Amino acid sequence: MIIKRKVLLIIVFSTFYSLNAIGAEVAVQGDRGRRQGPPPEAYTACEEKTVGDTAQFTSPRGQVVSGTCEQEGDSLVLRPDHPKDRGGGKRQGPPPEAYTACEGKSAGDTAEFTNPHGETLSGTCENEGDLLVLRPDR
Repeated sequence: MIIKRKVLLIIVFSTFYSLNAIGAEVAVQGDRGRRQGPPPEAYTACEEKTVGDTAQFTSPRGQVVSGTCEQEGDSLVLRPDHPKDRGGGKRQGPPPEAYTACEGKSAGDTAEFTNPHGETLSGTCENEGDLLVLRPDR
């Protein structure tokens, strides 16, 4: 009877140890799958560009991300003009598409863009500092 108990305890502890080791490996693999830093598109957008050049790319979610190429290690990477608000609040200011819609236009010209919700917004290009931005018609 005592031998059966010892064998049973050994089996229970071995099983617990094995499951714990498997759980730790799964956790480590999960961390490896999490991307850190800029997405690959941010590097691709700055290929054949120099520091300070403007560039843009379309995110996997279909959003146009505009920004400036900056040096990061041996590569250039696009830094967004208006990074996402990571504080959980609403983004302040116009979306990047409002700037892109007015590229190559002059103040007072009309333009439009489609927002991430699929709505087409029309408006007038206005100066905002050194940039033009679309101000939607109300």
